[in-house]
Amino acid sequence: MSSTALLNSRTESLAPYPMEELARIKRELLATGQKVYNFGTGDPTIPVWEPITEAIKDGVSTLSQYPSIHGLPELREAHKSYLKRRFGIETGEDIMILPTRGSKEAVFHIALSLVGRAGGRKRIVYPDPGYPVYRSSAIFAGGTPHPVQLKEEESYLLKPWQLDKEVVKDTAALWLNYPHNPTGAIADKSYWQELINWAHDNDVIILSDDCYADIYDDSSEPPLNPLSISSDRVLSFMSLSKRSGLTGFRAGFLAGDSKILKPHSKARANFGLANPVHIQEGSIVAWNDDAHVKERRVIFGKRMEALVPFLMERGVLKEKPKATFYLWCKVPKKFNENDIEFCLQLAKKGIIASPSSWLSENVSGYFRLALVPSVDEIQEAKAILKDFLS
Repeated sequence: MSSTALLNSRTESLAPYPMEELARIKRELLATGQKVYNFGTGDPTIPVWEPITEAIKDGVSTLSQYPSIHGLPELREAHKSYLKRRFGIETGEDIMILPTRGSKEAVFHIALSLVGRAGGRKRIVYPDPGYPVYRSSAIFAGGTPHPVQLKEEESYLLKPWQLDKEVVKDTAALWLNYPHNPTGAIADKSYWQELINWAHDNDVIILSDDCYADIYDDSSEPPLNPLSISSDRVLSFMSLSKRSGLTGFRAGFLAGDSKILKPHSKARANFGLANPVHIQEGSIVAWNDDAHVKERRVIFGKRMEALVPFLMERGVLKEKPKATFYLWCKVPKKFNENDIEFCLQLAKKGIIASPSSWLSENVSGYFRLALVPSVDEIQEAKAILKDFLS
């Protein structure tokens, strides 16, 4: 770093955040008057269930005071009720729950408490492709980011028992994300059990990013949460962003091993991350209801039906994913697996997609479609895709 640099090397060396780059491309297209079909950013345009927004409005007070980092008692009960209904998880002294402002900040901040643990372990292992914040959080915490490339032939499951022993000895924590963004892969109970046994044997903290736990195909079994197997060295990061469409309100919670979260809660108090009370009020309504979530799954299911067969017929999609609202597609051979060039050329036609090179560190030749557009918009976009892919 130059002696005249105004920021440290961690910030100076950051690549543009992928979703910001996609937003820039979208703005440029709209400025030309072109209609845009945005399959890029995973921010579905489905109206928020009205009782949630009403609770948020009613929760706004003319007297504003600092909220607690631990949240309202009613919110904590709503979190517990959800974990019991959805996963059969009984919360006791061994499992602690902390409200979060969505899951992104919680994902980022946990590394500040984990890097350097267990005699100085600095390595954070995470899936590739995957959420970019896994990497950036390790960097800002002074840790060592360690991506593990997921393989299609292994069902995109991260298998840490395949890591070198020296890597494992330096691993403070391991990120998992099932249902997985961007591939839609899920993990079964036998996988979670083997993973947790490995974590216990090697003193590694399991960080489970469960943002998509409630977005799945209703014809299949709902995805599991590793906390339903064990809370020892396991943390689960939940969010209302995808479950209830509250991306802009920023609401979620962090649950798991109380031996980790009790001291981490002191760090979070220093970060200033308590949720505004009116957001907590809306969150209580959201976590206590499952019907509106099922309605969202129905909407995503219809969007899947509108696009999946079309993409499979053209050989760019192998199969329908069992969870998430993402389609992980192979770049056609005529583009020589150049996913960035493919997506940039597609953008000129008005369709925004995410190249795998922007969602990963070592994966090329794929692109992700987020089922954000409506069914009618998907039908319009298919006409463009039909010519583009032929």
